[in-house]
Amino acid sequence: MSLWWNTTTRFLRRSTLPRDDSAFAVHNPHQTRNDLRCRISSATTGAVMEYTKLGSSDLEVSRICLGTVFRSEMAEEACLAAIDAALDQGVNFLDCANVYRNGYSETIVGKAIRGRRDRFVVSTKVGSQVEGDAASGGLSRVAITKALEASLRRLRTDYVDFYLCHFPDPSVPTEETVRAMDDLVKQGKVRFPGCSNFESWRLYEALLVSERERISPFVCNQVGFSLLDRRVEEELVPFCQQRGVAVTAFAPMAIGLLSGRFRYGQPPPEGTSWHRGPYNYRAAMTPRVDAVIQTVIDVGDARHKTPSQVAMAWCLHQPGIDVVITGADTPERVFENCGAAGWSLSQEEVQQLDEVSDGQRLKIRKDCPDGYRRTGDGTSF
Repeated sequence: MSLWWNTTTRFLRRSTLPRDDSAFAVHNPHQTRNDLRCRISSATTGAVMEYTKLGSSDLEVSRICLGTVFRSEMAEEACLAAIDAALDQGVNFLDCANVYRNGYSETIVGKAIRGRRDRFVVSTKVGSQVEGDAASGGLSRVAITKALEASLRRLRTDYVDFYLCHFPDPSVPTEETVRAMDDLVKQGKVRFPGCSNFESWRLYEALLVSERERISPFVCNQVGFSLLDRRVEEELVPFCQQRGVAVTAFAPMAIGLLSGRFRYGQPPPEGTSWHRGPYNYRAAMTPRVDAVIQTVIDVGDARHKTPSQVAMAWCLHQPGIDVVITGADTPERVFENCGAAGWSLSQEEVQQLDEVSDGQRLKIRKDCPDGYRRTGDGTSF
């Protein structure tokens, strides 16, 4: 296996697996995990994955991370096959949370890493309330400690590589949260603490506590970022760069909007989160958003890449973005999205995408629990 070092801490590895276009075949949910893995393994030739050290940690992670929320709620075997496919593509980084599918996602990840724990870097989160457990949630010492024990049981491991505060908890002093995370590091149950959805001032407050007390600092901040939502690049990303905190970006395709399957004036494809809910498609899909989608499609056509690959490659190109998280649910989607690594957009293409997406601040609203509907006369509600 060859390695190519670049001018930062990042480098590339090339897969030596044979290629087969069957990876793009239609997914059959009744196939077994082995069936699915064999199909994707036969399709991964010449794939190149990029790696980087995450923040001030000593852990080397793939720049494409597999998110395991599994929104499509596929059967367990299909989810395991997606994780297998990611590993075949060189993805060693898995992102989870105690609240994903009410803990079931962590159970799936636990089964996937069993017997090969050393091949994965596992991140999970704390802070969100788990359904059926009114006492869960929050970032108090008690809540953090209790949630980690439950996550470790579901993950079938005695440690997690990264443990992130899922959302800020204004009701708990920052020092209590930071000290609680540091205690877990000292106990060997967490290798590195981090956060998610933290504003720059809140992250700064946490880092000050770590510096003053000489305890484990947050090494990464997971935030939403895409061509349709560039808010974090205004202040947060530069701040993280200055402080040596890694930025991992979730929703780089805006929950699929940038896949090329969604267009203004057309209903969302059936079976997608935008169709079944809770995401508000009518609020999100504007003519300006559609212009971004069209540009992504055009760049992809010119480069023989899919819109998803272009959208994720643009994120990977941005200064300060260390890792992008893909929520691909099937081996086919994993294979496609991993194709965002190992190549670069031209300066002209980057400028094109920058200009059409300039100022985009899309806020994805979850106020359509019944999903997207059309009446008999063709109008939507």
